[in-house]
Amino acid sequence: MKGKFISIEGVDGCGKSTHVKLLARWLRFHGRRVVITDEPTNDTIGRVIKRILRGKLKLPIAAEALLFAADRVQHISDVIEPALKAGKVVLNERYVCSSLAYQSARGLPTNWISSINKCALRPDLGILIDVPAEIAFARIKSSRRLDEFERNLRLQQRVRRNYLRIARREGLKIVNGTRSCNEVQAEIRKLASAVL
Repeated sequence: MKGKFISIEGVDGCGKSTHVKLLARWLRFHGRRVVITDEPTNDTIGRVIKRILRGKLKLPIAAEALLFAADRVQHISDVIEPALKAGKVVLNERYVCSSLAYQSARGLPTNWISSINKCALRPDLGILIDVPAEIAFARIKSSRRLDEFERNLRLQQRVRRNYLRIARREGLKIVNGTRSCNEVQAEIRKLASAVL
């Protein structure tokens, strides 16, 4: 049995990590083998990206976009494809739509970002947890030290607008993330069940 690939997207603080963990627990309870993963990865290229996000390394935005795309190629090859071939459900926190939303919000042309991500696998299901940037910002501000992207509320507002536009174009399922955790998770499980 071939596995399934589900990507979860949204602005920083929308609840991606929480809902990926809850969905994984539910899928495992129902007998599915699950791989949880995210981008940027912890591989060589992903570690460079994380240094950029923490403000420890400065590169032109186009170079950052190319690094994200390169990290994604390695991630697909090393983690996602082998898991899918083994029949597992891959839950990926952030994927191509994240690059499209964030990097276009920082001034890069969307069609160029799409072109450097052409070799990316298309998920069986893409979910956007939609939360207004102000609410997401308030959630994360008190819980952790913020990176370069997370600190910039205006950037997060542009990212959210981009995500909503991309979701309609790319067929992402939009889930209202301002509701209770149980309500959001119930909708995510229903969407996942439809593709499994």
